[in-house]
Amino acid sequence: MKYLLLASLLLLFNLLYSAYSLNVARDYAKKVSELKKEKEKSLTLKAEIEKYVNYKTVKNYAESSGFSPIDWSKVKVVKTSTQE
Repeated sequence: MKYLLLASLLLLFNLLYSAYSLNVARDYAKKVSELKKEKEKSLTLKAEIEKYVNYKTVKNYAESSGFSPIDWSKVKVVKTSTQE
């Protein structure tokens, strides 16, 4: 009788844990699916922005027309004080 009770308790705990693990797995699968959708959306937006702005073409045009980028090591900040 004692072993029957112990076996039924173990079976009950196993069923509860199985239900919990299925719930966690379902949530995980849902989050992974949502992450894939957001990643696709992000890549689509990035491609659309790149199409409108076309940074690479603008950069090549600027460099070919004589634009020289700023050397930030030569930039100095001048602080002015205002007295009232």
